[in-house]
Amino acid sequence: MRLLHLEKKSENCQICNRASNSFNYGVYCCNACKMFFRRVTTFKSSLIQCENGDNCYKNPDEIANYDCRICRFQQCLRAEMIQKLDKLELSETIEKLCRMEMEKWNLFVNFRAPDNITFEDVTDSTETQFTKRAPNTRNTFHDWEFINHVVTIDFIKKLDFMKLLTSSDSKVFLKSCYLNVCIFALAVQSYLSKLDYITYPEGCPVFPDEMKTITSKCPKVENRISCRVIGKLRELNITKEEFLLLNIIFICNPDVPNMSETGRLLLNCYQQMYGSLLLKYCQVTYQKHAPTRYTDLLSICNVISKTRQDINSVAILFQIYQPGMEWKQMIKQAMDYHSK
Repeated sequence: MRLLHLEKKSENCQICNRASNSFNYGVYCCNACKMFFRRVTTFKSSLIQCENGDNCYKNPDEIANYDCRICRFQQCLRAEMIQKLDKLELSETIEKLCRMEMEKWNLFVNFRAPDNITFEDVTDSTETQFTKRAPNTRNTFHDWEFINHVVTIDFIKKLDFMKLLTSSDSKVFLKSCYLNVCIFALAVQSYLSKLDYITYPEGCPVFPDEMKTITSKCPKVENRISCRVIGKLRELNITKEEFLLLNIIFICNPDVPNMSETGRLLLNCYQQMYGSLLLKYCQVTYQKHAPTRYTDLLSICNVISKTRQDINSVAILFQIYQPGMEWKQMIKQAMDYHSK
């Protein structure tokens, strides 16, 4: 009896293009690249910005710098290795996000952040130090606005994928995305409290008293900011689970100015992963109506974007008609950043 000797087909590593027959994380990947990917994703090896414009691995036949960690990781993202590694489960993910949201709310209503913290401080990778709020005290509009911004940025910092961003990408990302999260989370909390308009806890309005000067110039803007998002939430009768997943999908928007290509690829990967979870939730909950429900939920993003545009317009009008108004340092710096 004659035995057939089958030769193993030679393949190249999809990351470094060196010869390899190893198959790891769903792709042909040599052991060296496998170990590199594992070290990065277990946070044992940090990433730094590329000095070659993220182009070291662009030409697989002529890699400019094999030692460039960020470009090597970019290739891992392009090969969709992160999706094979971080397989999100629907129930576990919702439980984790619910726990994080409850922790954020506890910080929001029961704690304070340092008054002298700056916009640069709060968007750094360092942890913000909160202190317990004194009993029997009431927050002013400025107090609620300030702590809302700070705890929202703190919440985003605690998401797992943040550890995979370079420090420069992390900062521009936090500055860019957090305001939409502030709007969405506060609107959902007001909606769940059966209110028709957005408000801070204790019934504190989301506008200072000086807002009357602005509303006289554009009377409809206050109503749009206060009611438009809640109107959409009520129209869709959004659930807590849908909010939790949508919130992360909106956070992971890769359209971030001045962010590296690798950072945008990472956000895109996680946005797709959380998007798949939301679609799965819709399939379980709404069966044949899942695609329509999924599309309707994503439309909330446009409503939030319009509300943010109105808020930016109001901030500019405040600077024109109320130039002497005193804001907390961090809020003033954030307003200056978003009005550029």
